[in-house]
Amino acid sequence: MSLTFCLPPPGRLRPNNERDPLPYYYRPLTGWLYRHRLQLGLDLLPAGGRRILEVGVGSGILVPTLTAHYAEYMGTDLVLADGLESVADAKCQATFRCVDLLQPDALPFAAFDAVVCFSVLEHIANAERAAEALASALAPGGTLVAGYPMVNPLMSRAFAAIGYASIDDDHVTTPVRIASALSRVLRPIGRAAFPPAAPTRLALYQCTAWTKN
Repeated sequence: MSLTFCLPPPGRLRPNNERDPLPYYYRPLTGWLYRHRLQLGLDLLPAGGRRILEVGVGSGILVPTLTAHYAEYMGTDLVLADGLESVADAKCQATFRCVDLLQPDALPFAAFDAVVCFSVLEHIANAERAAEALASALAPGGTLVAGYPMVNPLMSRAFAAIGYASIDDDHVTTPVRIASALSRVLRPIGRAAFPPAAPTRLALYQCTAWTKN
């Protein structure tokens, strides 16, 4: 199974809060970057599997793509956008729930073949608790794909240039700490970055793949 990100038509989705990056997907330069970072992660998902969990569904930008390839899909976020059910593929059993990863037993629905979590973990100070929750939802042998940006003054200036002047209030955990937390509960099996050869500390955005023994 090869997943190719399919951008929903403009106006099809609704932001789930005032800081949702949905508009940036449709702009000339930032649009390519935002779409490319999702494709980096989708390329790390293995073939096969029926059940997928998306943590941090946001506006639902990935819902059409994921529900077109999996028989069962669950999307979670702190706040759910309106109309998510309407953008899911009709052949997929899709459900949505409000979930806080830091709450005890946040993801009691386990045994997903795949879990994807894009641009979420950098917003969570307790990276270890978030990693444990993600691991708890994954079936043995399943794959977690997590995507996260560089978190440092250079990236802060880049976000300010496109309109996120207060990104430091949101980005509180570095890629190194995220990877360390995930490595305590899962085994690494892959990585993709932009730029492609950039190491962990210097990648503008990276996606890492993990499995549960």
